[in-house]
Amino acid sequence: MEAAILKQWSDGQHEEAVQALVDYLKKAPADIEAYVTLATFLTTLQDFEQAEVLLQKALTKFPDQPALSYALGTLYYQAESYQQSEAIFMELVKNSQSVDAQYMLAQTYHQMEQNPRALVFALTAQEQQPQALDTNILVGNILISLGDFDQAQSYLKKALKIDVQNGEALFKYGLTQLVLDQPSATYFERAKKVAPDYFEKNKQQLMDIEGFMQAKDHQ
Repeated sequence: MEAAILKQWSDGQHEEAVQALVDYLKKAPADIEAYVTLATFLTTLQDFEQAEVLLQKALTKFPDQPALSYALGTLYYQAESYQQSEAIFMELVKNSQSVDAQYMLAQTYHQMEQNPRALVFALTAQEQQPQALDTNILVGNILISLGDFDQAQSYLKKALKIDVQNGEALFKYGLTQLVLDQPSATYFERAKKVAPDYFEKNKQQLMDIEGFMQAKDHQ
């Protein structure tokens, strides 16, 4: 695939990059990576329908390409069609034991609020890639959803060792500190500084837990 197309995209010329990649695929219709990249472009632009059509056509031509199936599962996940993404990622896990597919299957179950299932696949992915930042954060998030703040903290601590400036890890670690009655303000301050948008989007969770803790103290 031509590097110039990727540069167009990175420079913000999104429509031009999409058209250039469509034209490229007419000349190189067997380039699997190009299909995946075009689907990623379309998904990023939230043109889910066109991305789905593209990937399904590609899978008709190349049914044994897991990269195409993974891209389709990711598309469904981004479009919040979680039952469809679950089916695809489960099939990929069965066929290939792909760590990426296990991670995405865990993410999908987490979004479906099936957290015990999510934890199984997240832990499997974490065991295979113990230094993966996103996987440690995901395990922590799932354990928080299950109310196991002590265990969640251990995985979030691992995440912070990997990236001490990660806003989500700082925020979620702060939540575990708060619930476990440990000093937490520093973590929220750092999270707000390094990831203000994330903090603003998730501060309601902090307020809810603070309210719960205050109510508990007054019982």
